[in-house]
Amino acid sequence: MNLIIGAGISGLSAGHFLRGDCLILEKAAVAGGLSGQYLADGRPFDYGGHYFHFQGKPSVREHVESIQSFRAYPRNSKVFILDRFIPYSLQYHLAYLPAQSRKIILDQIGSGQDVNSANLEDFLLAHFGDYLYRLFFKPFLFKFYNRPLKRLLAGMDQGSIPVPRRENVRQGAVEKKRFAEGYNPVFYYPDRGMQDFIDRYSSPLAGIIRLNERVLHIDLQQKKVTTNQGGYTYDNLVNTMPLKEFLSLVQPAAPFPWQRLQHISTLVVNAVLARRRRRFHWLYLPETDMPFYRVGYYPDRSAITVYLEKTISAGQSINRLAVYRDMVRTLLKTGMIKGRDEILFHDLKKIPVSYIIFDRHWPHLVPPALDFLRRQRIYSIGRYGSWNYSSMADDIQAARNATGLIVQ
Repeated sequence: MNLIIGAGISGLSAGHFLRGDCLILEKAAVAGGLSGQYLADGRPFDYGGHYFHFQGKPSVREHVESIQSFRAYPRNSKVFILDRFIPYSLQYHLAYLPAQSRKIILDQIGSGQDVNSANLEDFLLAHFGDYLYRLFFKPFLFKFYNRPLKRLLAGMDQGSIPVPRRENVRQGAVEKKRFAEGYNPVFYYPDRGMQDFIDRYSSPLAGIIRLNERVLHIDLQQKKVTTNQGGYTYDNLVNTMPLKEFLSLVQPAAPFPWQRLQHISTLVVNAVLARRRRRFHWLYLPETDMPFYRVGYYPDRSAITVYLEKTISAGQSINRLAVYRDMVRTLLKTGMIKGRDEILFHDLKKIPVSYIIFDRHWPHLVPPALDFLRRQRIYSIGRYGSWNYSSMADDIQAARNATGLIVQ
């Protein structure tokens, strides 16, 4: 028996690549996980901004486009800072900054020595200089990670903060030219919406998905998973639930302090607006007077829907009135609305595990944990199952790789 825990994008992909020779256990009443949508006031909303990126993964693109067609969006993201909109990445668009700021950044950027930076702060200072670090990186990333950057490993971004190319920095300082770089200069979204894609993706697996099955216990010796509805023995187990949660359910207990694994939680505010006043896809918000770190428009053709994302503590209670006021202030300041009457509806959604923290414990815990599980024919995949930084395309590829080990 091949058993899969979780019917999100990773679990569904594993089911596809196993050609249905498996059983999928999903704790929710519907498949999709955070890759799907939910309904509020009869309207479908994503769980914040997430898209497909197919760079270097043509087979993944071919796989998902066999389910539904996708629309390509050349990225138009910006940073809102100093009361102006600057194309992302900031370091390649210095011409949008005041002349004095440009000069200081040009004098500092790339002048440091990055000799195996011990932490993320040292890495950023070495490659971007003190001025740009304090102007953008420190306030934005502290708002996002909610902890000092010295406590994070350099490279934890998995390439989303590339080392600046000095020739492009200088060119972008003298002319307002758009540079498309990074891992997602073009992103893709299902033509009929994310939920339609998930519905089509899960449909061939409907007979093997067990909904409302919450995993309570994993017995490694008996190779048995116990849920709120029964028990299942397995030969191979594919896990997509958060690694920290999975390890807490394992007996005998894993022989390492998995409790030290860290993550952040996110509050997503979804809203419907009366009209679209800005043309960007999403906007980074480093300034501290706005508690949200990002705001963006969903690629929804039926209504003007937006999201605002804010890092919160896992058990933090939510003051809905305060969140509403913060939302209105943010949308007004960024010019996305001219008055609060343009907000037709809004809804809040808390995501308990949203991003993984790469601190000093990660290298000593995660690779050994995944290896420990693999030796017992357990393949923990996906952003949360592998406790890593990954996109949905990465997760589909990981599912293909893991199931390849099972069927070989």
